[in-house]
Amino acid sequence: TVRQGDGVTFQCSMSGDSMSSYYMFWYRQGPRGSLDWIFWEGDAYGEGFQDRLKGAVESSQNRFTL
Repeated sequence: TVRQGDGVTFQCSMSGDSMSSYYMFWYRQGPRGSLDWIFWEGDAYGEGFQDRLKGAVESSQNRFTL
């Protein structure tokens, strides 16, 4: 159970190829299905997210974390 104010971690990983060969993004899907851009691997954040989240790419482990 996650409570308001708790920290959470999301991870995306892949095998069979190198994550460094792709552009990696995190999006949030809103209640009406719209997509809000959260983070791009180049240390760029969507509006309103830069002070609330920390994103990282660990290329050596093929892992993308938010």
